Amino acid sequence: MNRQIYLSLCLVAMVVVTGCGKKSEPPTAIVTPTPAPVAAVATPSPIATNQPAPTPPPTVASSPVPAKIPNLQPTPKALPPSIPIISALPKSIYPAPAPVAIPVAPVPAKPNAKVDIAANPQPEPISKLKIPTDPTQQITPIGIGSAKIGMSFKELKQQMGESFQFPVKASFIAGFDAIAVTKAGAVQYYIPYPTGTQFTDTDRIQHLMTDNPNYRTEQGVGPGTSIKQATTVYGGATLSMSKENESREFINFTQHPNGLAFRPKPVGSHSFAGDYPESNEEYLKTQKYDNRAAIGQITVSCAENQCEQEH
Repeated sequence: MNRQIYLSLCLVAMVVVTGCGKKSEPPTAIVTPTPAPVAAVATPSPIATNQPAPTPPPTVASSPVPAKIPNLQPTPKALPPSIPIISALPKSIYPAPAPVAIPVAPVPAKPNAKVDIAANPQPEPISKLKIPTDPTQQITPIGIGSAKIGMSFKELKQQMGESFQFPVKASFIAGFDAIAVTKAGAVQYYIPYPTGTQFTDTDRIQHLMTDNPNYRTEQGVGPGTSIKQATTVYGGATLSMSKENESREFINFTQHPNGLAFRPKPVGSHSFAGDYPESNEEYLKTQKYDNRAAIGQITVSCAENQCEQEH
């Protein structure tokens, strides 16, 4: 029996070797490539096998979102230890200084300097004006005291009497001389007339001017009355000056009395009571003036032909 099995195996071996005429190629081992490690959140359960469990690939954690860095101020550079910090010193060494008034020398006003003043269209109420009770010291649209527009010089002298004097004042203003009507050496008012002429007894009065504070209008306004005070009866004031008229300055009120002209008296060394804008124009006006300024002169006038018709 064993002999038959042996012969059968030999026969099979011979058929394999000679039946094909070629040697069989040795079997090629098929190697399965090991897959690359893949990052996974969960590690799969291990499979039971006789081989040792492979080392799991490292888990790559997602990068955290960086926190927002606050906008910090740069840290001041530290001083060397040898230099003390003021805030670290005892506070008693550096008490809070008390305010000290520093004296400032007054600046003298310059001639013709402009004054920074505010407009005064509606002045504040002030003291009551003094109403004149003596008719010989009253200013009206037709005269001053006993002198009336259109009256001859002879008539005035006869009315005034021997207690009054009438000296001539040459170069009273530009283009005019004047007769000064005086009593006890005090000028009451002036009678201006053109320079280069003689004012005779037959000449008639065309202009009267006073700067005497005893003479006032029926509302109590006269030389020395502040412009601010005069506006309480005549309304807001507008000051004007004409460069062609020797820069003479005048006051015009919103309720200006007829026949009267008011000239201001500037304060101190100032040339004008008003604060005028810088301009090349010949005629300037303003409602801004020094509240300390007062009326300096009041003039009563009429045209030559009008005076001749009225008298």
